[in-house]
Amino acid sequence: MRHPIICFAALSLALSLTGCDDGYIEDPVNQYFGDSYTVQIKGCFNSADSWTGKYTVAAACFDGSSPYSLTQTALPSEENGEIQTLTLTNVSTKAKSIEIVVMSPLRERIATLYSYEIRADRRIGDTIKVDVGSIDVGMFSTINKAVFQGEQTNCARCHSAVNPAANLDLTTANAYHNLVGVQASADTAMSRVVAGNASKSFLYRVITEGDQSVSYSHPALFVNESTAPFVEIIRNWIDSGATE
Repeated sequence: MRHPIICFAALSLALSLTGCDDGYIEDPVNQYFGDSYTVQIKGCFNSADSWTGKYTVAAACFDGSSPYSLTQTALPSEENGEIQTLTLTNVSTKAKSIEIVVMSPLRERIATLYSYEIRADRRIGDTIKVDVGSIDVGMFSTINKAVFQGEQTNCARCHSAVNPAANLDLTTANAYHNLVGVQASADTAMSRVVAGNASKSFLYRVITEGDQSVSYSHPALFVNESTAPFVEIIRNWIDSGATE
C-alpha cells in the first residue's frame, strides 16, 4: 500500500533555522495515529569529515524539553556535493523537531545547524521526508556560526567590520582569513591562529587564560553549559590543521 509523504523545502542555514514556506502540500488521505514513524533526511552535508575529537555531527530528533536526542544517526563523511539520504526508524511520536546538530558523546545537543518543527496536524502516513538542501556542517563553519556569530558569545558584536576591536574582523565572511596565520595585534610575537598548534595560538590563549593586553574577559564567554564545549572544539580545530 502506498504511504503518503510530507515534503519540506530546503531552508536557509543558521544556528537555528526557520522558513516562511516549507513546501507542505495538504494531503487529505488517512491521518497516521501510530506510536512511531520513520524519518528520511536528504541533503548534501559538506565538510562533515572535518570534525575531530569527541564531538560529531548527526541527524537527530528531540522532544522539545531536553537537549538529549530521542534517536540519532551520524552524518556520512562522503565527498562534498554528494546527495545522501539518512533514515531514522522507530521515531517516537513525542518528537517535536528534526535537527542537524553537533552532539556530545552523551547524545547531548551542542549546536543546531538546521531544525524543523514536527507539527502533529501534518503527521500523515508513517514516513516524514525532509530535504535540507546543501549544508556546510564543517568544524570551522560551526565555530563561526555558534561562537563568532552566536547569540550568547556574539564575538562579531565587538569584532565587526567597522572599527573592529583589536583590528580583528570576525564577521561571517571575514573571520577565517583574519585568524589563521595572521599576526595578533595585542601580541605581535604571536599569530591569532597557528594551524596545528593551539597552545601557540593567541585566540586559544585569550579564550582560556585571557590576556592582560585585552580589556575584555574572553574566558567568561565560555563558562555556561552551552558555550563551554566550544573551548575544546576550537582547540581540536586548530590542532587538526585549522582548515576552513
